[in-house]
Amino acid sequence: MLGIVIVSYRSDDQTAAFVRNELSKLTVPHRTVVVANGAGTTEAEALQVSLEGEATVLPAENGGFAKGNNIGARWLFEQGGCDHILFTNNDIRIESGDVIESLLACFHAHPDVGMAGPEIVGVDGERQSPAPYRGLWERYVWIFLSTPFLSREAKRKRFRLDYAKEAGEGYHYRLMGSFLMVDVVPFRHVGGFDEGTFLYAEEPILSERFLRIGKKCWFCPSVRVIHEHGSTVSRHLSSRAAAMVDFDSNAYYYRKYKGYGRLSTMAARLLYRLILSVK
Repeated sequence: MLGIVIVSYRSDDQTAAFVRNELSKLTVPHRTVVVANGAGTTEAEALQVSLEGEATVLPAENGGFAKGNNIGARWLFEQGGCDHILFTNNDIRIESGDVIESLLACFHAHPDVGMAGPEIVGVDGERQSPAPYRGLWERYVWIFLSTPFLSREAKRKRFRLDYAKEAGEGYHYRLMGSFLMVDVVPFRHVGGFDEGTFLYAEEPILSERFLRIGKKCWFCPSVRVIHEHGSTVSRHLSSRAAAMVDFDSNAYYYRKYKGYGRLSTMAARLLYRLILSVK
């Protein structure tokens, strides 16, 4: 049995449509739980009626994406019988009907794999996953300040901007969490997602947690999903506000998991705010 967790924030119609239209394409037995972040009892009950027989809806305070996923995962643990969990956004279109079987095969073929993901492509046709490790200053400061000194081609090479497009099947540092399958045993062992972030940085943190117990990420490009990236975020945050939330979540990751000091992250934050103000 596959467990599926969807974290939904004020997007009940989109969630219901995703469960009916997309998850219905899956050919493996599965149990789905929707964590309705920020939903009151009445709203959650209405969504539950809409999805009766297709998913279980859990109302939850909006404690963030990581916490919402953990709530859903814990509910699945209580039900029992799930060896793997798929964490998925509700803005995904499943193109490959055998996506689950293909991802499960990755775990069976490679015992050191803790999480696996398919090719995730945006509506613009660009790959969104996988990604390499990038340092804090490289990601938020040098990539912008280098523009006057590097040609476009040199910049793309220096900062590995074509990494996702060129990536082949195999081990990679980071996968996108919009459609991500984990092995339940190591996931429970590391304590699931780190709830120290509200939004963003969940994936590299989980990568680090898995690496500490010898588990890795596997990219499976033979199957594909389409992701309307940021559709929920863009309805509730301006692009600049979302960029700063992204920075703060990743600053937490860099401090806790990669050894960056507080002064370094504070200085990078100030420079990044300045860069955003003149972009």
